[in-house]
Amino acid sequence: GKGRIDPLTMVLCVAPLMLVFLVPATVFTWEARIMSQLLEFRGYIAINILLAFLLQVTTALTIRYLSATGMSLASMAKDLGIVYAATKILGEQLSSIQVVGFVGSVLGISAYS
Repeated sequence: GKGRIDPLTMVLCVAPLMLVFLVPATVFTWEARIMSQLLEFRGYIAINILLAFLLQVTTALTIRYLSATGMSLASMAKDLGIVYAATKILGEQLSSIQVVGFVGSVLGISAYS
Protein backbone atom coordinates (compact mmCIF):
# COMPACT_ATOMS: atom_id res chain seq x y z
CA GLY A 1 0.00 0.00 0.00
CA LYS A 2 0.92 3.64 -0.25
CA GLY A 3 3.32 4.85 2.42
CA ARG A 4 4.62 1.39 3.27
CA ILE A 5 8.33 0.77 3.36
CA ASP A 6 9.91 -2.48 2.26
CA PRO A 7 11.92 -4.43 4.89
CA LEU A 8 15.38 -3.92 3.39
CA THR A 9 14.85 -0.18 3.12
CA MET A 10 13.80 -0.11 6.76
CA VAL A 11 16.99 -1.95 7.76
CA LEU A 12 19.08 0.47 5.70
CA CYS A 13 17.35 3.45 7.34
CA VAL A 14 17.71 2.12 10.90
CA ALA A 15 21.38 1.04 10.62
CA PRO A 16 22.87 4.56 10.49
CA LEU A 17 20.80 5.57 13.51
CA MET A 18 22.21 2.62 15.46
CA LEU A 19 25.71 3.70 14.44
CA VAL A 20 25.07 7.17 15.91
CA PHE A 21 24.42 5.57 19.31
CA LEU A 22 27.06 2.85 19.16
CA VAL A 23 30.09 4.95 18.13
CA PRO A 24 30.09 7.11 21.29
CA ALA A 25 29.69 4.01 23.45
CA THR A 26 32.66 2.45 21.66
CA VAL A 27 34.79 5.54 22.21
CA PHE A 28 34.14 5.47 25.96
CA THR A 29 34.72 1.72 26.36
CA TRP A 30 37.65 1.24 23.93
CA GLU A 31 40.57 -0.94 25.04
CA ALA A 32 43.84 -1.48 23.19
CA ARG A 33 43.38 -5.25 22.97
CA ILE A 34 40.21 -4.93 20.92
CA MET A 35 42.00 -4.82 17.56
CA SER A 36 44.04 -7.96 18.25
CA GLN A 37 40.92 -9.79 19.40
CA LEU A 38 39.05 -8.55 16.32
CA LEU A 39 41.65 -10.21 14.12
CA GLU A 40 41.71 -13.35 16.24
CA PHE A 41 37.93 -13.83 16.11
CA ARG A 42 37.22 -12.34 12.65
CA GLY A 43 35.49 -15.49 11.39
CA TYR A 44 33.06 -15.55 14.31
CA ILE A 45 32.49 -11.82 13.98
CA ALA A 46 31.69 -12.14 10.26
CA ILE A 47 29.13 -14.85 11.00
CA ASN A 48 27.68 -12.72 13.80
CA ILE A 49 27.33 -9.75 11.43
CA LEU A 50 25.52 -11.91 8.88
CA LEU A 51 23.18 -13.30 11.53
CA ALA A 52 22.45 -9.82 12.88
CA PHE A 53 21.57 -8.61 9.38
CA LEU A 54 19.31 -11.62 8.81
CA LEU A 55 17.63 -10.97 12.16
CA GLN A 56 16.89 -7.37 11.15
CA VAL A 57 15.41 -8.47 7.82
CA THR A 58 13.39 -11.23 9.49
CA THR A 59 12.06 -8.77 12.06
CA ALA A 60 11.04 -6.30 9.35
CA LEU A 61 9.32 -9.02 7.33
CA THR A 62 7.54 -10.36 10.41
CA ILE A 63 6.20 -6.92 11.29
CA ARG A 64 5.15 -6.35 7.69
CA TYR A 65 3.21 -9.60 7.33
CA LEU A 66 2.04 -10.34 10.87
CA SER A 67 1.49 -6.92 12.49
CA ALA A 68 3.13 -5.60 15.63
CA THR A 69 1.16 -7.99 17.84
CA GLY A 70 2.28 -10.95 15.74
CA MET A 71 5.84 -9.72 16.07
CA SER A 72 5.44 -9.53 19.85
CA LEU A 73 4.18 -13.11 19.93
CA ALA A 74 7.01 -14.30 17.67
CA SER A 75 9.54 -12.47 19.85
CA MET A 76 8.06 -14.01 22.97
CA ALA A 77 8.24 -17.48 21.38
CA LYS A 78 11.90 -16.83 20.53
CA ASP A 79 12.64 -15.74 24.10
CA LEU A 80 10.87 -18.79 25.50
CA GLY A 81 12.91 -20.99 23.15
CA ILE A 82 16.15 -19.40 24.33
CA VAL A 83 15.21 -19.85 27.98
CA TYR A 84 14.11 -23.44 27.36
CA ALA A 85 17.41 -24.22 25.60
CA ALA A 86 19.36 -22.61 28.44
CA THR A 87 17.61 -24.80 30.98
CA LYS A 88 17.88 -28.04 29.02
CA ILE A 89 21.25 -27.68 27.28
CA LEU A 90 23.19 -25.53 29.74
CA GLY A 91 21.46 -26.73 32.90
CA GLU A 92 20.48 -23.22 34.02
CA GLN A 93 17.91 -22.88 36.78
CA LEU A 94 14.92 -20.54 36.50
CA SER A 95 13.76 -18.58 39.51
CA SER A 96 10.07 -18.39 40.29
CA ILE A 97 10.02 -14.68 39.42
CA GLN A 98 11.38 -15.48 35.93
CA VAL A 99 8.67 -18.08 35.36
CA VAL A 100 5.97 -15.69 36.60
CA GLY A 101 7.34 -12.95 34.33
CA PHE A 102 7.30 -15.12 31.22
CA VAL A 103 3.82 -16.47 31.96
CA GLY A 104 2.55 -12.94 32.57
CA SER A 105 4.07 -11.71 29.33
CA VAL A 106 2.55 -14.51 27.28
CA LEU A 107 -0.86 -14.08 28.91
CA GLY A 108 -0.75 -10.29 28.47
CA ILE A 109 0.10 -10.46 24.78
CA SER A 110 -2.44 -13.22 24.23
CA ALA A 111 -5.16 -11.19 25.95
CA TYR A 112 -4.26 -8.11 23.88
CA SER A 113 -4.50 -9.94 20.58
